[in-house]
Amino acid sequence: MSTLVIAEHDNSNLKPSTLNTLAAANAIGGSVHLLVAGSSCQAVADACAAVDGVEKVLLADD
Repeated sequence: MSTLVIAEHDNSNLKPSTLNTLAAANAIGGSVHLLVAGSSCQAVADACAAVDGVEKVLLADD
């Protein structure tokens, strides 16, 4: 089973609530995927790739 977490961010940093959600998703088990959506948010996606437990980062950049 995989879990998709939708990232809350300000185009440069993840919000703490997203990190809390990622911790909960990892506790459930299975693979964790993170969706980063927005405009000019590549930096956030890059940072997300380094977060422990995140298997895949999906980017929707407008």
